[in-house]
Amino acid sequence: MDSTSAAEAKSDAEILKAESKEEPKERPPGTYMIWAMEAIGATMAFLYYLHLHTDLLKPEVKERLNPEKYTPFTLTEKEALTLDITRFRFRVNRPRFDDDLEKIVDGIIAQGAWSMDIKDHMVQTYRTYTPVAFSMSEMVDEETGSREGFVDFVVKRYPRGSLSRFLHDTRVGDQVEMRGPILIWPYYSGKYKHLYMIAGGTGIAPMYQLIDRVLKDPTDSDTRISLLYGSQSESDIIYREELDKLAQTHSDRLSVSYLVDRGPATTAQIAIPDASTVCAFTKGFDRGSDIVLLCGPDAMLAAISGVKPIGAGQGPVQGVLRELGFTSADVLKF
Repeated sequence: MDSTSAAEAKSDAEILKAESKEEPKERPPGTYMIWAMEAIGATMAFLYYLHLHTDLLKPEVKERLNPEKYTPFTLTEKEALTLDITRFRFRVNRPRFDDDLEKIVDGIIAQGAWSMDIKDHMVQTYRTYTPVAFSMSEMVDEETGSREGFVDFVVKRYPRGSLSRFLHDTRVGDQVEMRGPILIWPYYSGKYKHLYMIAGGTGIAPMYQLIDRVLKDPTDSDTRISLLYGSQSESDIIYREELDKLAQTHSDRLSVSYLVDRGPATTAQIAIPDASTVCAFTKGFDRGSDIVLLCGPDAMLAAISGVKPIGAGQGPVQGVLRELGFTSADVLKF
């Protein structure tokens, strides 16, 4: 290589070396800011999606119905209906978007009459009560992401009834553990042509639940209901205003008759549910298409149908209904 070529090669090498030492070119002003804003925008869009379509960003929803375990529910209202019967209203919540638990709960309620186990956590005992009313709002609390509703129970205070005394001693704001719903009688639209209901005192609870269900179901419009409701006196008749209103609104489908043990009585009949009274009430009963439903104090059941045994099973039909020729296929005791 001559001196000229060597010099040129050396010059090229020095140029390359100098270029390699040059500072990298700076990015246009604001590039990192744009990237940051894009990242923030994508994050906000994702969070907004979660807010609209899920409950992942909301606090855990408590006080949800659960048939598998006891859950604390807050007592929000307590109303004395008579000297010894009180209506208890408990708050019930459910998520804005139903999950598997709500599907299970709705499935049980849709199957028929249902109840709840209520526990006295002080002594770890429980008793099953049938709600007289249940409602759930469609309004969503944006802060909690939940919907609020209620479940109502009517409970009579018995001197020796541990659960009834426990409930009557609770105050608004207290929490009570409950488990449910629990299916107590399967019912579907059109199952019977005529429901003959005989109830006494707080035994109106499952009857009112069923009456409300049947009358609200547009697919069950052919079912008729007759209710014979007994109380000690007219002042002891609970849910009378609601029953009378339903009977007036649905006069072609619902009839209500009241019996009281003592007067004075203006519209109720002073009588006992003996053979004559029950025979007149069930006149027109069609075996195979109709059913007689009963719920009330043991003394009432013993006289009319025979007491329902503790645990599973209905026990034999006894009392007035047996005298009138009714069988186990015609009668259900709550």
